[in-house]
Amino acid sequence: MNPSSSPDDISHQASAWFALVNGGEPTQAEREQLAAWIAADPRHAQAYAELENLWSASATLLRPRAPVVRVQLSRRRFVGLGIAASAAAVTAGATTLWFKGIGSPFADVRTAVGERRTVRLPDGSSVELAGNTALNMDFSSNKRALQLLQGEVFFSVAPGADNELTVSTEAGKVATREGEFCLSCEGATAMLAVSRKTVRVITPNQQTDVEEGLSLRFGAAQSEAIQHADLDQVLAWRNGRLVFFDKPLLTVVNELQRWREGKIFIPDKQLAARRVSLILNLNRPDQMLDVLAKALSVRTTKYTELVTLIYPA
Repeated sequence: MNPSSSPDDISHQASAWFALVNGGEPTQAEREQLAAWIAADPRHAQAYAELENLWSASATLLRPRAPVVRVQLSRRRFVGLGIAASAAAVTAGATTLWFKGIGSPFADVRTAVGERRTVRLPDGSSVELAGNTALNMDFSSNKRALQLLQGEVFFSVAPGADNELTVSTEAGKVATREGEFCLSCEGATAMLAVSRKTVRVITPNQQTDVEEGLSLRFGAAQSEAIQHADLDQVLAWRNGRLVFFDKPLLTVVNELQRWREGKIFIPDKQLAARRVSLILNLNRPDQMLDVLAKALSVRTTKYTELVTLIYPA
């Protein structure tokens, strides 16, 4: 047993194994490795059993008259296990859309994976959406509010003498009367980078003014220190590139999910944490993983069109 492994680490590893077994064609050696992983720690066996429970629950959705099976999971656990639940369902055809990156289908404004789109807002502001991004809007004579449901956006905010423009996320809210900023969110955390004027970050615990040229990663429970923003790197997607300098490989892979269909898993924890530098062309999404593999000396294995695993070379 490895007591240092966190529940999130175990969930991620279990998700990767479940995606491989149920979304692809594992070799006998890989099946033996899975058996060894399950036997190594009771928490591994529990996490994998929960995924099989979710598999059974999703299978019932395909039988019109079968009773509904409700699986009780905490919010944190659901996020960790959602990857594998979707991997299981893709074989059955139930959640292929999730694997293709289609989320928040009822949002007021959304983009598909790999799509970029600029929208003019009622107050004269504009918002540029990165791939797989979704927004809700609430504008009136005395209100200009948006909700970022997922993804990444760049705002150019027109002056508003009477009210601020606010953007809410699960992590907190940002507000400004005028300026330009990039905002991304991933679950319970969000990242703000300001390129013009000042933007206020509002969370349950504090309010922080982030000035031009600075960035802040924040969450509902805790925020990091304000940092210098490398705007050329942060905003490179607006010019058709992804630029990473000294970032964990897992961060790179998470970013790729917005720009190419299918899900990518890194079973090896050390490899996921490896610091890398890389430039990718958004206009050639089909070549991204090949470029990544050659530049970083890693091995990618595609088990279906929608499931790819990355291993050490």
